[in-house]
Amino acid sequence: MSTSVHETSSVKEYFAALINGITTTVHGMWITFRYVWGVKHVSIEYPEVREVLPERARMRLFNDVLNCISCTQCAMACPVDCIYIASEKKPEGAEIKKTSNGQPIRLTLTQFVIDTALCCYCGLCTTVCPTECLTHSHDYEFSQYTIDGMKYDYLAPDVIAWRDRIVKS
Repeated sequence: MSTSVHETSSVKEYFAALINGITTTVHGMWITFRYVWGVKHVSIEYPEVREVLPERARMRLFNDVLNCISCTQCAMACPVDCIYIASEKKPEGAEIKKTSNGQPIRLTLTQFVIDTALCCYCGLCTTVCPTECLTHSHDYEFSQYTIDGMKYDYLAPDVIAWRDRIVKS
């Protein structure tokens, strides 16, 4: 008689566990169903539709070399040493131009390269720039096929041409 009582209790436990498993599964699937079908879709048709970036987003660096005074503060502030800058003193008696904020440009910029493959986009270089010519743009489409393509020479004519697009935005 004890075996039949033990068998009936184990059958009851089996069906109770089975019902509990089914109800918790249905409850979990209901939560998932409400989330998937109750939320507005957020996918966009890139590149026809572009996402609006936050105002303080840090994307591609841009140096307006026309306003750069070659102070090298950006290179000194960079924690990963990805900014390569070189300059030479202007010849005696040469005209000293001024930046857009009125600072004199006493050095001639001969090299300004940023290796964006190394850059951690921390923004330290932009905060120390006294003329505010080094900025983060909202341009996020700059992938390359090779790592060497991630080095941007800001004295190159094609990179200087970015100025019209970036400074206006």
